[in-house]
Amino acid sequence: MVQAINGAGVQLVPTFGAIQVVTLLGSAAFAGLATSLMGLSRALTAYAIGRLSDLWGRKPTLYLGLWLALVGALLIGGATLMGSLALFVLGVLVFGTGVGAVQQMRVAAADMYPPSRRGEGLSLVAMGSLLGAGLSPGLVALAEGLGRRLELSEIALAWLLVPLLVLPGFLLVASIRPDPKRIAQHLEDYYPPGDLQGATPAAGPRGGHQAQPRAAALFSAVAAQGQMVMMMAMTALALKALECSLSQISLSVALHVAGMFAFSWPIGRLTDRMGRKPVMGSGLAVAALGALLVGLGQGYGAITAGTFLVGLGWSGAFLAANTMLADVTLPSERGRATGVLEAWANLSGMALPILGGLVVETSDLRALGYFGALLALLPLPLVYRLREAAPGVFRP
Repeated sequence: MVQAINGAGVQLVPTFGAIQVVTLLGSAAFAGLATSLMGLSRALTAYAIGRLSDLWGRKPTLYLGLWLALVGALLIGGATLMGSLALFVLGVLVFGTGVGAVQQMRVAAADMYPPSRRGEGLSLVAMGSLLGAGLSPGLVALAEGLGRRLELSEIALAWLLVPLLVLPGFLLVASIRPDPKRIAQHLEDYYPPGDLQGATPAAGPRGGHQAQPRAAALFSAVAAQGQMVMMMAMTALALKALECSLSQISLSVALHVAGMFAFSWPIGRLTDRMGRKPVMGSGLAVAALGALLVGLGQGYGAITAGTFLVGLGWSGAFLAANTMLADVTLPSERGRATGVLEAWANLSGMALPILGGLVVETSDLRALGYFGALLALLPLPLVYRLREAAPGVFRP
């Protein structure tokens, strides 16, 4: 639920960010500023947030994230009413930092579940993102109604209403007892011995054989994130080239988001039953196939199927990578490890869409499809070399 609350606010950035920047600057030249600032703030603060999570515990870090998200939303709303670009930039940076801190919810979920159910636990957090995407339109509709009555900017009101969603998050975090980090350190007090099989960090998390799954998880997550964001951004161009309507493009994006989150729970269960390696490898392969369909597809159906597969592949690769990273890290270092993954994934999500645009500009959408497929396939050699004796158990 905390992830759903967080996700509802996050949806306002792609929904209104470009409109607000154009309104404040009077030019579309920097229309992507809000999205870029959001990613930049998350990338630059991810490791520091993870370190705080390891030092303080998960709950204090989540409280900090919720407070920053609340303050950032108020600053963005105020900046819109005042017409202040400087305040808007500050608000987006603060909001992005808060959103990044709340991503430690993934660490908390990994902490609270035993290795045999860790993929399922992380999948529930991902499902929260889907619920948040559904809450956002309701928030916008409420802002529209109030805006007409109060004769105020509907966009500003949408941001000023975000605290109404954030405040219940504090109560939800408070209801978690004890701190998830403490649960992770004493899993035997909460689960029967059979559920605890597969806990590999105790065997030496900094050993050479643990470096391999760490590297595979990091590389796969970064590649999957960057490829997904790039293909999502470029899909609109592919559909526009076919002269598709805005409603058709919107439906295609919605199906992409459904691919990302709607199947998280069964994918999480597969990660626990089949293993992290096969799910991560399959996810990367599916994402590569989706990229080829987007780039080479000759019709709306093929391209939309491609963007759906990109989202579905991302779900498998990213969820399995985060589960694998949790498998080979101790609770005392898990926040920092996830922070490193978050930082590189956000940088990848910022850089690759720009690179994808250059590929389309200098060549065509077919080249983009091949490039997207290559990105998804790059980590596969690392994944293939992993020796997963049982789900979450890695051998030299």
